[in-house]
Amino acid sequence: MKVICSGMPKTGTKTLASALKTLGYNVYDFEEQVFYIGRDLQKVMDEGWTVEDLRRIYKGVDAVTDVPGCTLWEELYHAFPEAKVIHTERSSEEEWVRSFQKQIDVLMAHQSTRWLMQFSSTGRQLRRFLNTAFRLQASALPFSPFYISPFNASLAKLRYREHNANVHAVTSRDRILHFKFKDGWDPLCKFLGVQQPNKPFPHRNKGGEIAGEIIEKSLLFQQIRKELFVTLPLLGAFLCALLYYACILLGFI
Repeated sequence: MKVICSGMPKTGTKTLASALKTLGYNVYDFEEQVFYIGRDLQKVMDEGWTVEDLRRIYKGVDAVTDVPGCTLWEELYHAFPEAKVIHTERSSEEEWVRSFQKQIDVLMAHQSTRWLMQFSSTGRQLRRFLNTAFRLQASALPFSPFYISPFNASLAKLRYREHNANVHAVTSRDRILHFKFKDGWDPLCKFLGVQQPNKPFPHRNKGGEIAGEIIEKSLLFQQIRKELFVTLPLLGAFLCALLYYACILLGFI
């Protein structure tokens, strides 16, 4: 591990992940953490962890962004003492909580996708992972399968303040960059000791629009669609057979 991005969701994590990928880092954002190491991380979130667990799970990962990496940032900070920390925040906690609420609203708007995910093992894993990760990080449950839990904005803001204060208190000054996206490549590249690329600095997920892109193009949802291609026809055949035998029993046939 070379870079630990400690900023909470909706503090520019997608933009930072894109920037680090441009710089050549093997970045595990939320999607990669679910797709490649999700089962191990689910166990960590449910049961706890050791330093050895985290070193094994994140072996070969250059940088981590978003949940649950930012939730575990302090443990990763101690597990990988050579890693540098990049911390991002919004201009205010009110701005952050509005953005977080909007992201939840975007996710919840895909009702058909949420229900179809019940018939995919990867979909069920993703739903559980989302529930656990967001609950631990921001005290919110945005992706429940059968009901919508109320979003506790007051508690989410409390968690946001606690998280940021902890990052400021724990990290040594030589290992952390409090990064502002308006500053672009220069401070980021100087902090990491890498050459500045000849490309514009990226800007991702403004207004939560990337949720739709993830559902359409991501590795996770490609796998979910493959599993649905198998399970939904089988489910349809089972329901037709069930209906047929029910008609026989009721004397309609």
